[in-house]
Amino acid sequence: MAAISCSKCNTLTERAGYPTWAIVVSICFFPVGLLSLLAGRKPTTCGHCGFTWNA
Repeated sequence: MAAISCSKCNTLTERAGYPTWAIVVSICFFPVGLLSLLAGRKPTTCGHCGFTWNA
């Protein structure tokens, strides 16, 4: 996973990934299932200040 900086406190944090269901749907229903990856991305939460955003 890539480390990105928090937009509120500038602390490096891990970028959130995709839930398992989104990966399974994208594989089973390829290429239309790739839309599930767009819809199912988890929001990124900073471990230092608790700020949550879509990165």
